Formats: sequence, structure tokens, C-alpha cells
Amino acid sequence: MATTFTCCRCGRDKKSKLTVSIHDEWNLLLCNACYGRLLSIWEIKAGELSDSERHVELIRLLGSLSGEAEVERARAVLLARESRSSLLSAPALTMLATAAAVADGFAVKTATELDWSAAVIGLCKAVELEAVRLICEPLSTAVSGMELGDDLRDRSFQRMAQYCKNGKPLELGTLGYFMRSMAGSPRSAISPIASGMRTLAGRWPRSDWLFKEDGFPEDVRILTKMYRNPAAHTDLLSEAQYRSCAELVQGTDGVLWKVVAAVDTTRR
Repeated sequence: MATTFTCCRCGRDKKSKLTVSIHDEWNLLLCNACYGRLLSIWEIKAGELSDSERHVELIRLLGSLSGEAEVERARAVLLARESRSSLLSAPALTMLATAAAVADGFAVKTATELDWSAAVIGLCKAVELEAVRLICEPLSTAVSGMELGDDLRDRSFQRMAQYCKNGKPLELGTLGYFMRSMAGSPRSAISPIASGMRTLAGRWPRSDWLFKEDGFPEDVRILTKMYRNPAAHTDLLSEAQYRSCAELVQGTDGVLWKVVAAVDTTRR
């Protein structure tokens, strides 16, 4: 016999012969569509993809969890609420808006813990997009045409050299490791990559934060260890963890705004 119920995730009235409960709570029932989405998230997180491939799939799933109108409304709210949002690239702003739209949809209903994983990945991806745009792209231009053979063989600079030489994608954690290595690597004084980075930093008004042990590298370490990596694997993320991640990324003193301020030559 079919049962009539309200899905605790999408809030829609449903009628089905089969129902799925959360933690055996019969007042928390999922419709087939929402249960299918949960399975999709879990299959990505528990699958055999590499971390980078898993991130791509979760980002793709994030885009499917909310409609275009909801994303545009979230974008407008972000721009109205935080004037610094206008300084972000269109891809980073879209990533923030999509994560916010999905999270807002979850927050008005009783959502399962797994729902928040894709939204957390979206926040982390926004930081990655801006960091690559503002730090890595200028560095790639600065060292264009240079001989990077030694850097390509050096563990501290290898991944950045690969990005600069052939555009190999660079993830946030790798960038944090590179910035930390700028001070700690014995080759830092002779590395073309490190030299190019120092030249750029000399033009940026608040670049010290990018290299400080408790600055950008530490913020990235926290972001990847506490949020991005758990979200991409089989940990169950809660709404509280999403809100905490959002504060770290785009709060008053968020990582996004500090990256922008570090390289903003118009505010010396």
C-alpha cells in the first residue's frame, strides 16, 4: 500500500510504496529522488577515483543540486551583502553562489549530513579558483620561457613548475605547500620559480601573509584537512561544518578576502 508523506529534504508531498528513513526516524522520510541524490554523493565519495577526479565529480554534482534561478538569487545576495564579492572572478563567484543556493535549500528542511559535502567542496573550490588566478597565473606569465628543468625535478617546486610549463592543474593544498616551501626549501635562493614568485610579491602590497607560516599556508592546511578532504571522502559532514567552512572562506576575515587584499595593487 502506498504511503503519503512529506520528504524531509525537498519538502514536497510524496506518495510511494517504498520509503527511506534517516537513522530509523520515521518522521524523517526521503523521497526516491532525494535518496538517489544521496546515493550519488556516496558513490562518488566511496569510489576509486583519485582525489582530483573526486573533486571534479562532486563539483559537477553540486551544479545539479540547484536551479539557475536559485544560483542567480544567491549571487545577488552575495554581491549585496559583501561588496568585496565584486572583486572575485566570475567562476569563483558562481561557485560561491551555487554552494550558497544549495545550502540555503538544505537549511530550510531537515537535511542529511551527507548533503553538505558538495556545498563544502564548492566553497573550497572558490578559494582554489581565486588563488590560482591571482597567484599562479601571474607567476606562470613571469617565468614564461625560462628553463625550469631543475624545478621540475625538485619536490618543493615540481607541481608549480608543471603548472607554469604546461598548465597541469594545481590544487589548493599543493599551492599551500609551495608557498610554505618558499621559505623552507634549500633551493629557494636559486630556483627560477621561487625567484619569479619573489619578484611578484615585491609588487604586491600585502604579500607577506602569503608566505607566513601562520598565514596563507596555514589557512589552506586547515581548509583542506578539516573540510575539503573529509568532504571528498566518506566522512559525514554536517550543516555546522558547512557554516564553519563558510566563515573561514568568506567571513569578515575570510581566506578569499585576504588573498584578494594580498595582491591588490590599487590599495597600497
